[in-house]
Amino acid sequence: MRRYLFAAARPALALCAMAGAASAQDGIVVDAAGLDRFEAARIELGYTDPRSDAGFEILAAAVVRDGKATLETGLREVMQVEIRLLEAGPAEGLRVRAIVEPGVRHELAWDADRSALEFTGGPYDELIRSAMAEPGEMATESLKVIYRDFDDPVARLMALRNAWLDGEDEEQITILAELQSLLGESRTFDLLGALAEQRAAFLAQAVMGITALNLAGEEVRVADVLAGNRYTLLEFWASWCAPCFAEIPYLQAAYERFGDEGFEILAFNLDDEPEDWREASGDRYDIPWLNVTDGLAFESPVASLFRINAIPASFLLASDGATVARDLRGESLEIRLGELLAPAASVD
Repeated sequence: MRRYLFAAARPALALCAMAGAASAQDGIVVDAAGLDRFEAARIELGYTDPRSDAGFEILAAAVVRDGKATLETGLREVMQVEIRLLEAGPAEGLRVRAIVEPGVRHELAWDADRSALEFTGGPYDELIRSAMAEPGEMATESLKVIYRDFDDPVARLMALRNAWLDGEDEEQITILAELQSLLGESRTFDLLGALAEQRAAFLAQAVMGITALNLAGEEVRVADVLAGNRYTLLEFWASWCAPCFAEIPYLQAAYERFGDEGFEILAFNLDDEPEDWREASGDRYDIPWLNVTDGLAFESPVASLFRINAIPASFLLASDGATVARDLRGESLEIRLGELLAPAASVD
């Protein structure tokens, strides 16, 4: 059962009642006051966008006069933005994230005690700010509660925006598609798509620089492996990971069927001790595909690059490094390869 926007989803989210319905006909206005120390400074409202020349899309700008400024934009949708004062460069205290809403009064002031900008907005800003204020992983879980379980699609979208993993979380991708069907086009959907494309392009380029050692101590360059195959499965595993070994029969079936058609597997070990990797490779992971490590376990820059925090984890990569699919478990790997390499074939 989904929760409405201002139902108490969990004790840590203390939410207020909606002040009033926002009119879609109203633009966004932010009134700034108490900024006397920033007289004549430029203040901007916008959002980070990798497609912009400066990486920041400006929606409104003003100059502080007599300690005040008004930022006005014709934006007619709820959106997460950043407001920044340029008087002293990109100092953290001179910028603040905020969610702006049509028809809502927004105020910006200087908090002398914290030496930071203070934003006051509407119910969506309060909701997300409350979730983000929780410590550590609790903030992530609070955002998940909102984008998974709330009825209000705008609240869900704002939570998803703050938890977005650049298109690498299948659940988030599914929820994003659902919300887009409910809300239609918006800058937020457009931006999340751009961030996902940026991450994919970065990953495809970065993976080409990965090197590791095989059991014989020989260097293996991922770029060479990718260049020699149409598709390569980068499979993260460790000797202590029972689910990793449970996948071996499925990996073997896919390898036997498509190994001669341009498919390779590159197993990347994340054991803390190299000897554990060697013993497991000889006793239980005796396989014909490539088996490498850099000896750094979960501290490996390769694990960091692919944001690995649990295994098994896998990425099906094309020859140019692009990620085609991830975490194909069981027969799903063979089925996907069948679609890519042998469209006419069927899985028995």
